[in-house]
Amino acid sequence: MYGSRKRKFELVLPRVEALRALAELTAKAADGALVIGEETVALDDFTSLKIGIKHFGASSMIKVSLKYPALGLEALPRPESDDPASPDDPSPADGDDSQAVEKNGLPRYKGLKKRMKQTFKAIVMALRAGLAPDAGVAAAFIADSRLMTRYPGMGDAFYPAYDAEVDQFEAALAAGDMAAMTGSVAALSRMKKECHSRHA
Repeated sequence: MYGSRKRKFELVLPRVEALRALAELTAKAADGALVIGEETVALDDFTSLKIGIKHFGASSMIKVSLKYPALGLEALPRPESDDPASPDDPSPADGDDSQAVEKNGLPRYKGLKKRMKQTFKAIVMALRAGLAPDAGVAAAFIADSRLMTRYPGMGDAFYPAYDAEVDQFEAALAAGDMAAMTGSVAALSRMKKECHSRHA
């Protein structure tokens, strides 16, 4: 994850107390908090939570690891960390098939993916420079995003959350809210990475 923030906690205690301590640690989880020793840790915006117990003879160690999304520009993908080409990425030899249409009336998947990669990169670069994305580029990305989530079998489980985040991005763009745009673009980048790792 790009510049994620992390918090880690360790508790060492007698082994016979480990399970009770685990129950106390998670007792307020439904209310959005962990109680770690004397500290209450809010769970409002974490992206990953790991709790583990290791036994060492008569002692135990409880480890808690939380990841939070990076804030501001640190949340955006870095230009040098362009995604490696996936098997679906068209090579230059494939020509420009971004306007070609499949039998179902949708644009060819490879062409759409290539076009979205270009517009998304332009949006990220603008935000990194402290500028609002070009309106035409952003509109093209939003329109293509709505098309992308109509392809069956290419990440259907991710589509509702992705569509909702595209809506958030569109609203932030309309409001000129740079912080909200940056947050949405970072979230879309994380979703894209996760989806593409499962559906290349």
